[in-house]
Amino acid sequence: MVFPDLSAPEVKPHHPKSSTVPVAFVADRFIALILDFLILSPIVSLLVAGLVRQTKTFFLLNANSAEGVVAAGLVVLAVVFIVTFLQSVFLYFWQATPGQIFLQLRVIAYPVYQPRLSYAQCVIRSLSWSFSFVLLALPFMEILSHPLRRAFPDRAADTLVITLKKVHDDGPHPLESRFINSWMRMSLLFLLLFGVLGYFKTYHSLMAGEYREKGGTQVAACKEMRGSADLEGVARLDAALSLYLLNEISGECLDKEAEVALWGDPVNAQPLAYLAKYLLADGEAQEQYLSKICEDSSSSTCALARYMAEEGSFDDLEQADGRLWTTKFLKSEELFASNDFAGSLKAIAELQKNPILQSGLEKRFVRSVWALRDAELGPQSGNGGRMPASAAEQESWIDDFKERYEVP
Repeated sequence: MVFPDLSAPEVKPHHPKSSTVPVAFVADRFIALILDFLILSPIVSLLVAGLVRQTKTFFLLNANSAEGVVAAGLVVLAVVFIVTFLQSVFLYFWQATPGQIFLQLRVIAYPVYQPRLSYAQCVIRSLSWSFSFVLLALPFMEILSHPLRRAFPDRAADTLVITLKKVHDDGPHPLESRFINSWMRMSLLFLLLFGVLGYFKTYHSLMAGEYREKGGTQVAACKEMRGSADLEGVARLDAALSLYLLNEISGECLDKEAEVALWGDPVNAQPLAYLAKYLLADGEAQEQYLSKICEDSSSSTCALARYMAEEGSFDDLEQADGRLWTTKFLKSEELFASNDFAGSLKAIAELQKNPILQSGLEKRFVRSVWALRDAELGPQSGNGGRMPASAAEQESWIDDFKERYEVP
């Protein structure tokens, strides 16, 4: 039988009690977190706005963009750096973040007291705070179980959050601590399980070739825009407007193309994008878009908008940018309406040199050739007043029509 040595002093583990230090309440720390978010998030958003905008542009142009993934990673790194810098500066000079200052909380060195935190402690605490969100904020749950309400960031940097109020937190109840500790263990086990499963699934996908490049294919902004892979910016939006007027694409497709153009080239594409928005809008919204387009009433896009608004005339169309396919198409329609079928056919033939418009203009080509043929009959067919083309020119268009459609 072994007898205990009663002369030896009893060794007991040291458990610091919250009654010795004015530990901050969990509720105060949570409210301070919300206030920090409301105060600092606009600053962070402003500083990364340009990079976020460019990231959205990459993903709008190509949903599988490698550039977009890299840009998104840079956004995350920028946010972490800015948050860490701002937190560390506030902790170093004021020993509290803005929300903690409002709630009368302070961050002190613990267990070794120092008059103020070192900058290394401030940076380590801020970095640990940001890293905790990678683990779904689970390390913060230790606030509910630790005797001094010290979570992972506080223990990593040897700090403690205290309150300047007369009443302070007495620490968690033993049952609360045991429950939170058990819950934390289960959560970490589930995270580990999902991490292992995700690792093996990614490895299987890698071996199966699911991440292999597939010929550099790109996802177009709108799938209805077939044959537009070589077009971008204003040229692509111009093609979309022409196809919309030809009833070849939907309004949803045109709206998406306008958004892509605004994100990708806001300076050059803005007038044409607003013109697209104007065509799709109605009522007051349409008037607002027209006002934006015609802020410069002498602009070519404003002349085009006035013509489309049925308030202008052919003179407005003449003032529009003649290089745009949309302008050329509207001129071909105007020429057809004025019975200049040969002129309309010339405009259509010029537009059909662009592969993306070729199919959509076939009906207009057939219509103009048929009208040109009927014009030859003159008043006998009841079509008096039409402008007949020269015999050679008319014969040329009809021969082209027969050759194209194999009509005898």
